[in-house]
Amino acid sequence: SAHEAMGERDADSLTWDMVSEELAATLLVLGVRRRQSSLAGSSSSQPLFLPGLRLTPGAEKEIVEPMQRSCKIYESLGTAHARHQAAAAHYQLAMYFSKVWTCQRDEQKTRDKLAAAFKHFGLAHQYFFLNSKGNEPTFIVLSLDFSSLYTAVSGEECLGKALGISLDTREAFSSDAISAARERLKPSDLREWFNNMKTLSENVESRVMKLLLSLTKLEKDNNSKLKKDSPHSEKYKSMYREILTHKMKPKTDESTHIQDQSEPPSSFAIHELLQKLSKLLKP
Repeated sequence: SAHEAMGERDADSLTWDMVSEELAATLLVLGVRRRQSSLAGSSSSQPLFLPGLRLTPGAEKEIVEPMQRSCKIYESLGTAHARHQAAAAHYQLAMYFSKVWTCQRDEQKTRDKLAAAFKHFGLAHQYFFLNSKGNEPTFIVLSLDFSSLYTAVSGEECLGKALGISLDTREAFSSDAISAARERLKPSDLREWFNNMKTLSENVESRVMKLLLSLTKLEKDNNSKLKKDSPHSEKYKSMYREILTHKMKPKTDESTHIQDQSEPPSSFAIHELLQKLSKLLKP
């Protein structure tokens, strides 16, 4: 390989890093393509439940190893672009483990795969949360996928974490995000970005509403077990009421701004909703 021919990085650090980036990119694409090919018969967004769909250890290694090597190379380079690509690699690994943890042969394997999914999602989310500007759609889709993993595990604590992750997308819908998009994108790309974000805002709103409905029911069940004079929590009930109020408001069609080829609105309606819900969740 080129690395072997050069011997060590000190000989020519610029060329070494360039070769490393190319190698990491190739490994990441290889791992992703193998994952897509191996799991082609399953829905892209849902975990696998049939034991018959479980991959052999050899087949799994062929998928995971190239992506893990890609991750390590990117992390060793330390540049802004490499950090971005390392986060993307963690996201791809998370997507793999989040699909296969449900069809393992025993409880320990299930725990291991689930832990790997949480680990890689956490690392990818940490990066894109801090670097969402310019990466808004990726950050939102990643957040929805991460919250889906928590929802699949179920239980009040996991549902609460799924809600928190969904609410954390709020800054991606802010007026600052729109202003930055307006500055960096040409009009045709801005329209595409805006329409994509409008769809994602609807997905986030739907996810938050479903999570709050589940949490409100759990809260009610918990309150029913308490004595009448004990303090009763109504946090999720208040949040659910807030989102119902939001949905009842007359909708201003944000997309008309783009269709008329005029400037996009200064903010998305969902931004204010997510801000209010976040304050109710953590007063």
